[in-house]
Amino acid sequence: MFIRVFRAIVRPGMQEQFKKVLEIMTLPNIKYRNGMVAFIPGQPTGSNPDEFVLVTVWRDAAAAKKHNGEDWAHAIIPPEALHLLQEFHVQAYQAFGLLENMKNPLMQGA
Repeated sequence: MFIRVFRAIVRPGMQEQFKKVLEIMTLPNIKYRNGMVAFIPGQPTGSNPDEFVLVTVWRDAAAAKKHNGEDWAHAIIPPEALHLLQEFHVQAYQAFGLLENMKNPLMQGA
């Protein structure tokens, strides 16, 4: 499996606006992509009040590239959200230690 992590630091005071853009424009379009195993949006906590994260888990790198393009590190950000961001980063990881034939790999230990 292939894990893609998008981390965004929003401008101070713009958290609710950014969250609304994500809920309206991004989340409905990404939730059910072919090859996606999981989608986990994360909002700020007290220790990081301006930081959001969007984690996608894909069946394999090919599935992630099909959705994100060959340049998987390129973030797909709606133009309406750009002015809300102070900075953003995309990282990808190859999963390890999971049994490939499990029905629900995210719940392996449960």
